[in-house]
Amino acid sequence: MKRANIIAPLCAALLLSGCSVPGIELPGYSNTKEEGAAKDSSEDSSKDESEEDTKKETKKTDESNEDSSKEDESSSDAATEAETLEEEEIEESDSEEKEYKLVNVYGSGAPSYKSVNRSGSKLSDDGKKVDLCEKSQNAIMVVADLEDEYPELAKTLKASADTMLDNYDSEFEEMYGMAKSQYESDPDYFGEYYDDEHQEITRSDSMVLSILETEDFYGGGVHGYYAVYGYNYYVSNGEEISLGDVVSVSEDEFATIIKADLIDNAEDGEGTFFDIDESLSHYKFDPDEKKSIESGAEDYELGYNWYMDINGIHIVFNQYDIADYASGSFEVVIDYDDEIVNEKLGFDTSKTYFYKEDIPLYESSDEADEDGLYITKKSKGSGLVLVNGDNSADFDDNYSESTEYYTVNHFVMDDGREYIHISTEFGNDYHDYSVFDITDGACENIGTFGYTAVWIDIDTDYSGPKVFSNADNFIIVDTSSALGTFTYYNYYSIGDDGMPQADPKTCVIVKVSTEDIVSAKSVKMEKLDDGLEPTGDMITVQSGTGFTIVSTDGVSFVDLLSSDGQYLRLYIDNIGYEGTVDGVSIQDIFPGLEYVG
Repeated sequence: MKRANIIAPLCAALLLSGCSVPGIELPGYSNTKEEGAAKDSSEDSSKDESEEDTKKETKKTDESNEDSSKEDESSSDAATEAETLEEEEIEESDSEEKEYKLVNVYGSGAPSYKSVNRSGSKLSDDGKKVDLCEKSQNAIMVVADLEDEYPELAKTLKASADTMLDNYDSEFEEMYGMAKSQYESDPDYFGEYYDDEHQEITRSDSMVLSILETEDFYGGGVHGYYAVYGYNYYVSNGEEISLGDVVSVSEDEFATIIKADLIDNAEDGEGTFFDIDESLSHYKFDPDEKKSIESGAEDYELGYNWYMDINGIHIVFNQYDIADYASGSFEVVIDYDDEIVNEKLGFDTSKTYFYKEDIPLYESSDEADEDGLYITKKSKGSGLVLVNGDNSADFDDNYSESTEYYTVNHFVMDDGREYIHISTEFGNDYHDYSVFDITDGACENIGTFGYTAVWIDIDTDYSGPKVFSNADNFIIVDTSSALGTFTYYNYYSIGDDGMPQADPKTCVIVKVSTEDIVSAKSVKMEKLDDGLEPTGDMITVQSGTGFTIVSTDGVSFVDLLSSDGQYLRLYIDNIGYEGTVDGVSIQDIFPGLEYVG
């Protein structure tokens, strides 16, 4: 995947090589680089005096976590860590102001996606087990069972994932070599190298997929580097969306709009930037690749760095793009209802959609505003309370009450109903979603459903956790103990009661613990057609018949393919480890079932 702006990667490359970035001369800034260099030089002169302290501060040697297994973990992380990656928010709530933010938006008719992850870390080999470097990376992909429905988009995202997978090991080894060399030459003032590149979907619907990639990097030197990059695709054909398709003004007019916003919101106005007119003159909706910075052309062209979320179109300038390092990054947000935005590419709120929401948690309601949506701790006992204006509802919590970590999905239905789903960790890799009806100011706890953080498509190099990315056809991964332990996922929609409803015909079996299931007793089952629709014909299947699990609703039945080629539905009472069929134990009917915790 090609990044939208080449300047930031150049800076990152210099950091990785151990060079100090402030004051470098960037091509095309010949008229203003002296000003930028002067600013950075001033900044560095003060930093040089405390460089030793800075190195100490960046040093990360967690002696309480020196497990030798950390020596080389370049394969995938555990499933729970991967699910946590999926749920990380792009914007963190302000712990002082406690203002909740709306982040990311997911509409109807979108594909379902997964996150393909790689991560690893290495320690020093001198017996001290000092953290030398760590690297994590992921790529968004279409889930495997939908690739035929979205072939072009799947191909585009797979190419990006392949680039990440092909380069991960070599980049990790290069980072390790540099970190090891610096540590061995100056162990007392060594700071751990790290490179965290994380992709998250910020908008997903039937028309648009927008991805924001954040990179947090340190490769020696005075300071690290943080940057973001946006990628935007048409779902129908997998092609990148041109910013010129999104806005209806010319490039010159757009640059004028961006300039005005940047100056209005900069601390020192126009003086904050390099020559702002010169800088913006190089940005184009569709830059000519022959006029890249690498070409050395004075009239080089850059693509705008942008992405979409619930708030609109974000135009991002990273450190060094248009100002020096100390000035930081800049962002201009254009609302979807702005007259310059193509309404065809605006987000359609007339259809069912949901968005991630960062709701504040207070110790008590006394800390909160009189009106609004927030979470507070119960005055007595354990658990939390969701408050919506004058109404509230309790919910149990086994994890987030102490850590203050939870995720919130806010569903807005096409008929006006609204629901809040609050996810908390139950234990191990299992999570609960508490569901609340908040329609018209209400606040009622209407139920709980669970999911596991188990990865999907596990038999491929492209395994990873699902991404909760479709408002009316979303994936929930779960584990069943109906016929031995097996993991599966279904596609769900929000039912009339507000709870997720599964379509068992879309069930995908992820992994089974008992490959060969053979009956030891005769058992009644219902015949299904090839589309897994029940026929109403109940038959008695004789002992000695073999079965393969093909589907389940996770509640009352498991669909099986028999060794003689029939699709059959087994109805189970008390589905799970102690389930029965007509009063007979599942384990008596199918001996040898394997269960894993």
